Amino acid sequence: MKNPLFIPKIFFLIIMAAAMVLPPAPAAAAAKTVAILPFKINADRDMNYLRDGVADMLSSRLHKAGEVEVLNRQVVEKALPPGSAVLTDDSARDLARRLGADFVLFGSLTALGNSISMDAKMVDASGGRPTLSFFEQSEDAGGIITKINAMAADINREMFGRDMAARPGAAAAPAAAPRQPAAPETQAHPEKMFRQRGGLGGEESGTPFVSEEGGRVFSPQFWKSASFKQLFNGIALGDVDGDGKIETLILTPDKILVFRYDQQRFQQVTEIANFQGKYCVGIDVADINGNGTPEIFVTSMPLSRKMMSSFVLEWDGKAFKSVADDLSYFFRVVDLPTRGQLLIGQEHRSGNPFTGRISEMAWRSGRYEPDTEVRAGASNALGLTIADALEKGAENAVAFDSLDHIRIFDGAGQQLWKSADRYGGSTLFYAGNLTDQGEVENPIYFPMRLLTSRSAKEQKTMVMAVKNFDIAGRKLEKFRSYNESQVISFYWDGLGLSPEWKTRKLSGYMRDFAVGDFNNDGAEEIVCAMILEEGRVITTTPKSTVIAFEMIK
Repeated sequence: MKNPLFIPKIFFLIIMAAAMVLPPAPAAAAAKTVAILPFKINADRDMNYLRDGVADMLSSRLHKAGEVEVLNRQVVEKALPPGSAVLTDDSARDLARRLGADFVLFGSLTALGNSISMDAKMVDASGGRPTLSFFEQSEDAGGIITKINAMAADINREMFGRDMAARPGAAAAPAAAPRQPAAPETQAHPEKMFRQRGGLGGEESGTPFVSEEGGRVFSPQFWKSASFKQLFNGIALGDVDGDGKIETLILTPDKILVFRYDQQRFQQVTEIANFQGKYCVGIDVADINGNGTPEIFVTSMPLSRKMMSSFVLEWDGKAFKSVADDLSYFFRVVDLPTRGQLLIGQEHRSGNPFTGRISEMAWRSGRYEPDTEVRAGASNALGLTIADALEKGAENAVAFDSLDHIRIFDGAGQQLWKSADRYGGSTLFYAGNLTDQGEVENPIYFPMRLLTSRSAKEQKTMVMAVKNFDIAGRKLEKFRSYNESQVISFYWDGLGLSPEWKTRKLSGYMRDFAVGDFNNDGAEEIVCAMILEEGRVITTTPKSTVIAFEMIK
């Protein structure tokens, strides 16, 4: 009789033998790392605005979590000797070894007339793969983004075996979950700003912070908070908890951080979160329902960014509760010397945030409803204010257009004046399809906030605007990256809005600003939400800060 265990034993022996002969299952391959160098510019005109922009755009298009990691640009540049350029395969491999990178991408941009050509090389640090060359040419600067997309697609296909071409009509991908921010730091230094008032802690430099166009220097001093590893999308001031002190509300894409400047420190009071499925782009504070407690108006969108889903919060004595939700409005609060605070709302119309009806909003029967229409041409409420801008005793709508020109309208909506220069400048956008690389196609950018105030000394209306300076000098309409900013105050000189005073240029991008008694000392300050690092490139972390300085009237 055959042993009934014979067959199982045979199978066991076969399996054991195979285990010894067959190689083990391969472990997950480690992500490849790429160092992208600043591209060399060959041109008879200043085109340095493309130097960092090309590197950042290529970084976002080559990165893929777990497969391809792009080294931080600042880290790469620090590894380069001052003034050097990597132009050979050997020097590129040497740099890669010092950085611990698998590949180095470097190249040049050459301008001949209007035409711009882009050459690039991808060098394998190990020498195991031949160096690959890539070339694209654009007829003008406006087409360079398309050519960068094409080059990135070629690199992904040739080097990493990935087809990253965007699919026409691809559905917008959900936004990545935001990074959990580190606990905010408390800024105690420097200790003295506005020494004559005994107010904010701050910094002082030899360069005047605010100066008059005629040359008079107001103050070299300002206050600056510690850095926050978060993206600031808005800022507002108001006593939102009824304690008699002004709070600073900082809006991130998915929460509100409530701070109070008290005892020489900028301290967090609370955090309002749980805005699931929303992307917040604007914040205002005002008591519109007339119950004595200011509401918090948040302009927000679903993550698809193709409609509006705004909401209103209010302190009920114990917590911030919802007053209204899923409102199809853009909100902005304006403050008039004659009428107090008004809520401006704009109805959302699919496809273009500059086309919906704009109205003063009224609180009726437990709802915010449109009341008197505000006629301001093709504008968006986020970039609109109301003031006696022409000093004629009549209210004018003052608003940004879609190209960031400031315009003034009469009560019938007729344009009375338009600035020749552009001001504002935001990277917050509406609509636009997301490609497979996470890039936005055809974004419609929101306008910045405009503020107005009345000069007590000279009894004239001031219109205050931010001016963000684009590294590309506004030559690339669909790609925006700002590296400097300032606040400018204008007055009507009989012919147009003329600068009265301005801050010095600040390093970073100003996302929003507000006016109020920031430090509860009885005087008004201008408070700015600054972005030092936007974190659009996957390998970088957002970094923001708050700057405050004395209001000049």
